[in-house]
Amino acid sequence: MRNYLLIKHLIFLLKEYIFIFLTATIFILILSTKSFGNENVFTVNNVEVKGNIDLNFKREKYLNIAFRNSFKILANKILLRGDLKNINDVNLKEIKNLIKSFRILKESYSKDEYNAKFKIYYSEEKVKKFFIKKNISISRPEKITAIFYPILFVNNEMLNHDENFFYKKWVEIEINNELINFILPLEDLEDVSEIIKKKNKPEELDVNIFVNKYDVKNYVFAFMDYRNKKLDVHLKTNFNGNKTSKNISYELKDINDVLILDSILKEIKLVVTDIWKEENLINLLMPLSIQVKFQHTHLENLYSLKRTFDKISIIDNYSLEEFNINSSFFKIYYYTNPKKLKTELIKFGYNLKNEQGLWQLYLNE
Repeated sequence: MRNYLLIKHLIFLLKEYIFIFLTATIFILILSTKSFGNENVFTVNNVEVKGNIDLNFKREKYLNIAFRNSFKILANKILLRGDLKNINDVNLKEIKNLIKSFRILKESYSKDEYNAKFKIYYSEEKVKKFFIKKNISISRPEKITAIFYPILFVNNEMLNHDENFFYKKWVEIEINNELINFILPLEDLEDVSEIIKKKNKPEELDVNIFVNKYDVKNYVFAFMDYRNKKLDVHLKTNFNGNKTSKNISYELKDINDVLILDSILKEIKLVVTDIWKEENLINLLMPLSIQVKFQHTHLENLYSLKRTFDKISIIDNYSLEEFNINSSFFKIYYYTNPKKLKTELIKFGYNLKNEQGLWQLYLNE
């Protein structure tokens, strides 16, 4: 009887070790490369080109145009506006070297006109190396939703929403690579009264009084004051808990000049987008690393975590350092800072905690 129990115990241990070995082997193979989801920032979709078909027509010519245009789109996605001027001299050969592959989404030859749409896949590794050589940091911003609260005073009088050009046109006028989905507020007499009280000290306005009425944490509050042919804009933003303020001034002879107002609105949108990009800048020269312990009960927990790591853009790479039945240790290489990494993990239901010098990763129940 004793021998039987001993053999049974040994078989159980053997099965356990085999399970650990096979699982670890399979999981390490899965972790060998980081894969990204469909919303890869390094993929440029729907690049359209068109032109006349004549005796000198060459398909390659339009493909090269698509490559150039796609690089401009990519650069506008991941670079701050101030850095765009540093890549004006990039030639076609350099651009082609960054491209991994492309697909023709649509192509037609009709009425002597060539029309095509392309989807172009850039190599993330090559793009990063390219900007490292240029000493340019890239941004990896997600698309977010924010409430836009525009206040416009003209000659010391506050305009209502129907008279406010920026309220009426903010969503309608678009910029390239829109990253923020804006929601406009309803007009509220209590808000108007509070704003008028602080019209000479907009920096003292408690924006939370206005935006807390909406189920959106991110906001852009624009206090605009037009007088003496000048438009002063005081911006307050809150993106994922990071608050900033910025003052901008525009010379404006006529507050009813729609063309100038269009350009100012676009400029303000670009400024706001840059603020969001700045919060997502990654220093490609200095990736950080962190070792975390993850407690799990099922193998599926590990696969779910792996899928999460793949989705978080600031994670450059990761590896499984140690594995057993109840917990695993990961080495994570990432950009920005631990606070940003923690914020990103929370979005996927994980809590990263520093417990007496040891980083622990928990799955929120």
